[in-house]
Amino acid sequence: MNVAEKINHKKVVHWYRKDQRTDDHEIISRLQVTKSLTCFFIEDPKSNMEHPLGFPLIHKHRKTFLQESLDALQKTLKKQNIQLHIFKTIDELMASDLLQADILTYQKSCGTEELTIEKKVQSLFKDSISFQDFTLVNPADLPFSVAQMPPMFTAFRKKIENHAVYQVPFSIPELPESTISSAMQGGEKAALKRIATYFYKQQGLSRYKETRNGMIGQDYSSRLSPWLANGNISARMVYHFIRDYEMTVTSNESTYWLFFELLWRDFFQLQLQRHGAAFFKKGGIQNRPLTLQNHEKKFWKWAHGQTGDDLVDANMEELKTTGWMSNRGRQNVASYLVHDLHVNWQWGAAWMEHLLIDYDPASNWGNWMYIAGVGHDPRPFRKFNTVGQAERYDPNGEYRRLWLK
Repeated sequence: MNVAEKINHKKVVHWYRKDQRTDDHEIISRLQVTKSLTCFFIEDPKSNMEHPLGFPLIHKHRKTFLQESLDALQKTLKKQNIQLHIFKTIDELMASDLLQADILTYQKSCGTEELTIEKKVQSLFKDSISFQDFTLVNPADLPFSVAQMPPMFTAFRKKIENHAVYQVPFSIPELPESTISSAMQGGEKAALKRIATYFYKQQGLSRYKETRNGMIGQDYSSRLSPWLANGNISARMVYHFIRDYEMTVTSNESTYWLFFELLWRDFFQLQLQRHGAAFFKKGGIQNRPLTLQNHEKKFWKWAHGQTGDDLVDANMEELKTTGWMSNRGRQNVASYLVHDLHVNWQWGAAWMEHLLIDYDPASNWGNWMYIAGVGHDPRPFRKFNTVGQAERYDPNGEYRRLWLK
């Protein structure tokens, strides 16, 4: 029995998670076959918790982007006469009348904390259907089982590209005519504006590979990650527009490279599904003994951009101020904490988790493991020479002056 048949004439309750959109949405696209549809969202239990070091697990930057996303979603759903309930806890869900529904639908997650919540919510309903739509490749369509996936990205990528089975959007929205290049605001409409601007108006996709290591401005990279992290736009929708761009504008190394980045994203998602809690342990998935220390003084100098290394400090200031940091910056600050200060990489990953508006557990913790040498990398560690990196990527010191003024 397919999804349409299973929800036909049923009272459906959809649990919104990292699929905060209405276009290209499995259940919204099948709204007409349901008897009724009501939606809900449960706040992250971490919202009001603190790390042992004393900082909030989720900073206001992340909370603001999420709230903008939910506000936009609620407004769009209301136009279709669909109610979106925002619950602070599972207990609030349990006290509601939503449990009387015939069936629960939801997006499956691979995070360990998310899976724990998932089991609790699923147990409250008579029946349920889950969807694997956070990645470009559906795990069911892999040319190997998750348990047998290649441990290194290059082998993974080659097998996926040879297999070439990617998820297809349920619907293709028209891109907005009005575009705003600098807006980093939560919501589906903002995500589509970013596609319209970066891809088609500025044709930034044509030069993505050449500019992606930049650090100043809005348009050196696609900056789609915050919207992907919240599901304001799906990976399969981004892939659709990459292919459309290649057919209507140009196809080159840069257009391929953004697709390449989507595969990196899939790789980390699937590796988290495979390894589970090991992703968050000090020894990582390799279970390697590390001599990194829990040195609070060094950590706080790093976190507050007071290390004395201008490139590191500038990037940490940008992160603290905006909730954003370039990919080049992330690699350098992570390397500096681990390989220059010899501080526990888990603290750095947690600091990024609390601030980044594009936080995603698989990508954040997977990349930190990679830098620390306990993840998916044949090298023992990846140390960046931050002085050399500054000379190469900020030769005139413009970025450092911007954030250290």
